Amino acid sequence: MIFEEKRVFFLDFRLPKYSNSDKTTTTTTTTVNMNNRVGPDESVEVNSNTTRLQRLYAQFRKQKLLWIVFLVICIDVVISVVTITVLMNKTEREKTSTIDITTPTSTSAITMEITTSTSTPTSIITTTTSPSSTTTSEQLIPSVIIDKNTKWKKDAVTVAGGNGDGSELNQLNQPWGIHVDSDDHSIYIADTGNHRIVRWEFGANKGETVAGGNGQGSAVDQLNYPNDVVLDKEKKYLIICDYKNTRVIKWSLQNSQDRQVLIPGIYCFGLAMNNNGDLYTSDWGAWQVTRWQQGYEEGKVVAGGNGKGSQLNQLDEPKYIFVDKDHSVYIADYMNNRVTKWMENANEGSLVAPGQVSNENPDTMVHPRGVVVDHEGNIYVSSESSHQIIRWSAGAAEGMSVIGEKQSGSEPTQLQDPHDLSFDQQGNLYVVDRNNHRIQKFAIDRD
Repeated sequence: MIFEEKRVFFLDFRLPKYSNSDKTTTTTTTTVNMNNRVGPDESVEVNSNTTRLQRLYAQFRKQKLLWIVFLVICIDVVISVVTITVLMNKTEREKTSTIDITTPTSTSAITMEITTSTSTPTSIITTTTSPSSTTTSEQLIPSVIIDKNTKWKKDAVTVAGGNGDGSELNQLNQPWGIHVDSDDHSIYIADTGNHRIVRWEFGANKGETVAGGNGQGSAVDQLNYPNDVVLDKEKKYLIICDYKNTRVIKWSLQNSQDRQVLIPGIYCFGLAMNNNGDLYTSDWGAWQVTRWQQGYEEGKVVAGGNGKGSQLNQLDEPKYIFVDKDHSVYIADYMNNRVTKWMENANEGSLVAPGQVSNENPDTMVHPRGVVVDHEGNIYVSSESSHQIIRWSAGAAEGMSVIGEKQSGSEPTQLQDPHDLSFDQQGNLYVVDRNNHRIQKFAIDRD
């Protein structure tokens, strides 16, 4: 009995008793553990993927660092190349601006000045010499200043026409107006008697028809005694006074089919354009000058417009006109034998070329047609009756003949019924020699 009790006690010690609730809990716990168990294959796969991602990330970090280093090196190289190039160009310019000539014995300093007859220097050359080298610098004045002392050679050069009255491309028929292109010195001529506009390139022996040339008429591709022409600001269109068609027409230089009537019903005689590209027209039928601003259909009367008359607020058959940089308008007031200047927004003009008629003064202006103005405000007028170009200085009671002779003729020193005038950038003076059917160029006299 004693032995059996001990045995039972030993068994109870090794295997403790559990209640029914404890069994249920144990079973449930075991079930949960079984459901959440991760098999050996899945664990290996997760570890493998994690290792691969870590390697890729580490490799990316290494490549990113290399790209940053490479980019920094490239930027440094570009900056270095640009800096070296700028320094080399600067050095080259400094070398070309100075000419070194070795002169072992010269020690003098020489200064030479080339001037025109107006005592205005056109080119200054300064040379300084030393026992070892000579430095030469030259400064050229880009344009000639024309003033009251400027002279022109008496013998002109015929630059267009001069082959008699005719309709061939090497001929003109009573030309009236001209426009000289400041870029290439081409001359656009209102070849009035041939009802066309022709362009003569610099040095050419014949012209080319650029507008009209389809006979006299009123169709959009025809002209009827055109008497003036200008280029628009962009030099894409000709603007033409179509005199007997009483209109101003716009004609494309790039497309001969592109033509447009700009201003109808106007007795236009002269045209001018200011530095803004605004167009000015002289209307001898309405005794006024009108400005047409770009983009506006209506013009503004800037001179005259008060009926025909001789008062300073009136005009009588205005012919050619000139507009200066301040937008003042100079008008050849034909029947009043005068030139008047109308400042911008003025109510009347001022008398700048009186045109006093007297037998004692052979340089008197009678029936002015063309007019241009120089840098100092001196006025140059073509006089129909005297066959000369007269210069009127500020405040002068009389003008002075600068071109032409007292007698009309066809010699290089003579004119016959001069009309429109124009300067080029070198100061040469172009004259429309109407009844000699030619355009004359009088070169500026630098002697």
